[in-house]
Amino acid sequence: MLTYSPIAALGEGLAYYSGVFSTAVTTSVNPTATLAVLSIIGAIEKASYYSPDNEFFMSIASFLNNVPVVREAANLPISNPYAAVFLTLVAATMIVLHSIGECKLVSNYSIDKVDKVVGWLGTVMISLMPLVTNDNFDYKRHGKFLVKAGALLPGYFWVIAIVTIVITSIVYSCVYDCVDNLGFICAAIPVKGLNIIEQIVKAILHAGLILLQIFAPAVSFVISIAIAIAGVSLVRVLMRISFYYKEVYVNPVAHFIFRHNKEIPLVHKKLPRKIRKDYENIDLALPVFVLYGVRGVKKRGAIWLVIKGTDHRLIVKRRFKYEDMCLEDLLSSHKPASVEQLKRFIKISSEDKMLQLVISNSYKNNIGMFEALFKGNSQPQDPQDQAPSL
Repeated sequence: MLTYSPIAALGEGLAYYSGVFSTAVTTSVNPTATLAVLSIIGAIEKASYYSPDNEFFMSIASFLNNVPVVREAANLPISNPYAAVFLTLVAATMIVLHSIGECKLVSNYSIDKVDKVVGWLGTVMISLMPLVTNDNFDYKRHGKFLVKAGALLPGYFWVIAIVTIVITSIVYSCVYDCVDNLGFICAAIPVKGLNIIEQIVKAILHAGLILLQIFAPAVSFVISIAIAIAGVSLVRVLMRISFYYKEVYVNPVAHFIFRHNKEIPLVHKKLPRKIRKDYENIDLALPVFVLYGVRGVKKRGAIWLVIKGTDHRLIVKRRFKYEDMCLEDLLSSHKPASVEQLKRFIKISSEDKMLQLVISNSYKNNIGMFEALFKGNSQPQDPQDQAPSL
C-alpha cells in the first residue's frame, strides 16, 4: 500500500519550484510567447476532455505529465484551445512589432510595460498553485507516494513558495529589463535589420529554454541560473545605455511629434527621488551624459545638472550615494569648453577633448544658457525665462 513520505514530498516540492524558477527565466525572455506555449501545453494535457479519441495527443499528454511544472499547465485558466489560438496570435503580433524598430521604440513606453506585468503575474500564479490545491501533489497519480485527499500541505511548502516568489520576481524583473533594454538599444541604433536579428536570436533562446524544460529539466535549471546571474549583472549596464539612447535619440523626436510647441518641464521626471529631497525648489534639473572626463562615471552614464538660483551643481551617483560637485570646479580642471548644437545632440567639449558631455536636443532652445554655464562667459539667464519648446 502506498504511504505518505515527507521526504518524498519535499523532494517533489523542490523539483516543482526549481521548475518554477526555470519558467520565470523563460517567461522573462518573452512573456507573451511563454503564456502561449503554456496554454498550448495545457490544452494538450486536457486531451482526454477535448479529444479523447486522439491517441497522438493522449500520448503527448502522458509524457508532459511527467514534468513537475509542465504538468500543472492544465490547471491554468488559459489551458484551452481558444486561449491557445488567441495567445499565439498575440505573441506572433508582438514579435512582428518588435522586429520593426519604430514600433519597438513606441511599445517600450506602452504595451511592453503591460507585457512585463502579465508575465510576472503568470509566474506568481504558477508558484501559488501547490498552495491552493492538493491535487498538484497527489503522488499516487504519479506512481510515487500518496497524499491524502484534502490534507493540508506541510508548512515548509509555504516557506519554499514565498522564497521562490521573491527570488523569481527579482530575477524575472532583471532578466526582462535586460532583454527589453537590449531590444530598445537595437531599435535606437540606426542599423537596418538589427531589430530583426535581435528578435531571431531571442526566439531561438526562448524556444531552446522551453525544449530544455520539457526534455531536460535539470539542464534547464542550470542554464536558467546562468541566465539569471547574467541578467542581474548586466541590468544596470543596459539600463544606463538605454537611458542614453532614450534621452538623446528618441525623446527629441517624441517631443516634436507629440508635444509640438509645448513647454518641456525643466525638472526632468526621471530625476532621482534622493536628489529631489536634498535639493528643494530647484529651477532646473536635467541629465547630462558623459563621454569623457568625469571620474567614476562610465561612458554614456548620466550625471544631473541642477540649478537653484545662482548655485550650479553636477550630481554624480557613485556606488550607493550621490555626490555633488560645483560646475565651476569641473570646468577649471580643463581648458575652456565649447558648446555645439549638432544634429544628434548638444555637445560640450574642452579644447583638449578630455572633457566631453552630451545634452539632449530636447533642450536646444536653452543653448544660450548652456553656453553661459559651460563657457563661463557670463551669468546664465534664469532657466524659467528659457523654457524650451519644440
